[in-house]
Amino acid sequence: MASSISRLAPLPKVPSRPAAPLPRVPGPKLAPFTPNARADIEFVEFLGRENDVDSQVWKVKVNGASFALKAFYFCHSETLRQNQGGDLTRPLANSQLYIDYFDPFNCECRAYGRLKERQRENLAVQAYGYLLLTPQQETELARKVTGDPSLLPYANAGTLDGDNFWKRYEEHRGLPVRAIVKELVSRKAPNPHDAQRMWVDLDNLHSLGIFVRDTHGGNYLGGKLVDFSRSWTMYHPALVQIGDSKLQLLMLEELQQLLDYYYDLSNSSSDEIDIPETLESYCSGEIAKYKNLPRAYNWLRWDENGEAVKAHVESELFEKPAL
Repeated sequence: MASSISRLAPLPKVPSRPAAPLPRVPGPKLAPFTPNARADIEFVEFLGRENDVDSQVWKVKVNGASFALKAFYFCHSETLRQNQGGDLTRPLANSQLYIDYFDPFNCECRAYGRLKERQRENLAVQAYGYLLLTPQQETELARKVTGDPSLLPYANAGTLDGDNFWKRYEEHRGLPVRAIVKELVSRKAPNPHDAQRMWVDLDNLHSLGIFVRDTHGGNYLGGKLVDFSRSWTMYHPALVQIGDSKLQLLMLEELQQLLDYYYDLSNSSSDEIDIPETLESYCSGEIAKYKNLPRAYNWLRWDENGEAVKAHVESELFEKPAL
């Protein structure tokens, strides 16, 4: 593999400069929530789970309106290469590309970007855009979580080895914490109608080239998906560089997670929750019959910049073979 670059491509940091949609590779992207991706944020209430490894989720107020804000920890590019990109038959050309395609923030941006492109934002809890936290905001949030009022901003600390609240390494030096502004929804359990939609929605997400990969019950609110931090959205190197048998196994794992959630709802709800027969059949030895595969999405036809994606894949995405 080519040697890792020591520093990742910088994100926009100047408040007066218009911010670009992210990630910065051809394909679906999420636009900033405000023109410069900055906002005055009031952190009201923690909404996440204590064991969340990718992010902090908070109820916030921005300009008096309430939202859910998902602020993402940093991920080291080498960790992403090993844990997420390890099954690629062709390595990506540089470390930044592992960030672009496998980092949880970018995974969510790409999935939500596709939903906006195809006007199917009804298939998940809505995302309104991304924000970049200021050093003061990221420090305020870290102090709220840890209860330590002495914490200082980490962005330019003397040592950045991942052993800090936002998990910054040297390659993240100076980069702002990234967050996605989402619809604020209640934590109620889905009613029978909402539950029925979960399998239909997931099938539709697959048809849009979005492989969610993480469909356990904790990623649903009121029957709607709220988390795409592990998703792969076509065009995605993993969806074309991982073998059929491995992808089929991953698909089975995703469908089984949703089926298990249906079982949990059926056992705990006072309402009658119908468990989709087709979902049960796929998880009971018939996964090979499932045809609505995300890798089949025709990105050249549907993506607004399909030709740019094709050129990127052919010339820039993968490591060149040694001569």
